[in-house]
Amino acid sequence: MARDDEFTLTPEELRNRKRKRRRLLLIAFLILLVLVASFFAARPVRNSVRMWQARRHADRAFTFIDQQKWHEARDEATAAYQLQPNEPQAIRAVARLLSRAGQSDALGFWKNLASMTALTREDLRDEAGIALKANDIAAAEEATDLLLENSAGKPAPADFVLAAEVSLRKREFDQAGELAKKALNDPAATRRDQLQATLALDTVARNGGASLVGDAGQIDAHLVEIGTGKDDVSLEALVSLAERILNTPADKKNEPPLPPAELIDKIDNHPLATTAHKLLAADLEISQQPEQREQIEQRAIDRWKNGSNEELAALGAWLYRHGQYRRELDAIPLERATQTRELFLLHVDALGALNRWDDIRKVLENERFPLDPVIQNMYLARCYAQQGQQEGADNNWQRAIGNAAGDLGKLLMLGDYADKNGAHQVAATAYEAAAVVSPKSRPAQLGRLRAVLASGDTKKLHAVLVELLKIWPNDTGLQNDEAYARLLLLPPHTKPDSSELKSIELLAEKLVHEEPSSLPHRTLLALALLKENRPYTALTLYQNLTVPQNAVNASTIAVHAAVLAASGQIDPAKSEAEKIPPDKLLPEERSLIANL
Repeated sequence: MARDDEFTLTPEELRNRKRKRRRLLLIAFLILLVLVASFFAARPVRNSVRMWQARRHADRAFTFIDQQKWHEARDEATAAYQLQPNEPQAIRAVARLLSRAGQSDALGFWKNLASMTALTREDLRDEAGIALKANDIAAAEEATDLLLENSAGKPAPADFVLAAEVSLRKREFDQAGELAKKALNDPAATRRDQLQATLALDTVARNGGASLVGDAGQIDAHLVEIGTGKDDVSLEALVSLAERILNTPADKKNEPPLPPAELIDKIDNHPLATTAHKLLAADLEISQQPEQREQIEQRAIDRWKNGSNEELAALGAWLYRHGQYRRELDAIPLERATQTRELFLLHVDALGALNRWDDIRKVLENERFPLDPVIQNMYLARCYAQQGQQEGADNNWQRAIGNAAGDLGKLLMLGDYADKNGAHQVAATAYEAAAVVSPKSRPAQLGRLRAVLASGDTKKLHAVLVELLKIWPNDTGLQNDEAYARLLLLPPHTKPDSSELKSIELLAEKLVHEEPSSLPHRTLLALALLKENRPYTALTLYQNLTVPQNAVNASTIAVHAAVLAASGQIDPAKSEAEKIPPDKLLPEERSLIANL
């Protein structure tokens, strides 16, 4: 029906009104259309803005990382990742920051980034470096293999150095030597590349690969050449030379590559040398003139006892290492010790070395210096234990654990201190708590593993190793140890051809193939063969094997002795077994040599 007012309108006015209505309807429809389009377009637009903002924060993070401004880099990388967790640049910023900070969590971010886009050469170097620190040799090898390919550019000397380090970890010394030589002979090698390659060749030579390296004097010559300069690389080269001289056994000392007096002077006068470096030079001087030890130590005391707190702390730590506890107390009297926590703890440690436990208790209980409660309780626990007051010791250990709760750094410190002072149950509790706070913390998990090993509970040890393998499945050391513990736990009546035994043998063969010079891997395979009643085959694993002394432990000796005995070599087996402290073996390992 028409509205009443329309009867009074002329035909032309009616047409105008209809046109106006149509315009209004069209405008309303267009507005509705815009609103619908805006609704559906808002999310992509918002995401685009957030991605742009995330990339901007990531770029800032990269700049701060290059400038080693770690606090600012952390803030920018965190902001980038929180804005857009799926933005490749944001993931890259977090991965790079964690890698440069030495945190193994970076590996997860690199893996995530690799699933989204190809990693750059810088990415691969960071990934390889952190994988080596985390002992994830498989991840490190995968990254270095890509670096050595020519698909994304010619490998740089730094790439050969990383690949050489991977080969060293696998104890493939031939390969490591070749890669280090490539880095050293590359005209593009920086001084740091040359230093790292030289040190890699030194490791090859010290592990029986002198023929691969050539004249050992060449290594010294390279270090002397690199040590000429005023930068940090030259200082590291000089320190390496000093350590080589100090660590060379007296019966093997040859003419040093640089006269010790000249080397001492170079380190002492290097513009970047700290007090610790100069005290290393003093160590070298003592090694050359042992009859002058007291005078050299006194000269060092006179030189730094009135220095800065940092210089005095370095002097105190040096005197403690030399067993000069009274001189340390003279250099760091209580009045000076109260200036910093490090000086105070050095003073207290010197008192402890002199068995002055009453003095320590008085200092701590009078709160002469405001220590962190965890540290105070740790030291008080040790005082009470040394004085035979176990209840007081236990109470303070418990207070220390309570005060450290939830703090990873304090729990690790507590675990390490308790472990060193024989409080193994306290150490186990601290490391367990630390692992709860940060399940992927290697110091926490490895401390936990050491504590379980000290308890002698093989079943619990195996359970912990299984847990750790879930976190770091590519860690060959963990693979080896888990299989070894599982092998020890096999029932005595296990058939030699059982599937469980065969699977362990196959894993051991694979590990030995990948790292042929690894004594732990050969020990695992030898024990598997021994369980299969194949002692003579097991014995061949030890032929022509050059093993560094630090790789030999009670477990490896026990298995070797058991293999010797099963092969009929009873006297050599007994001779080896007699040298093993029984408390260093697991119960199942003791049973291997029980008859010896």
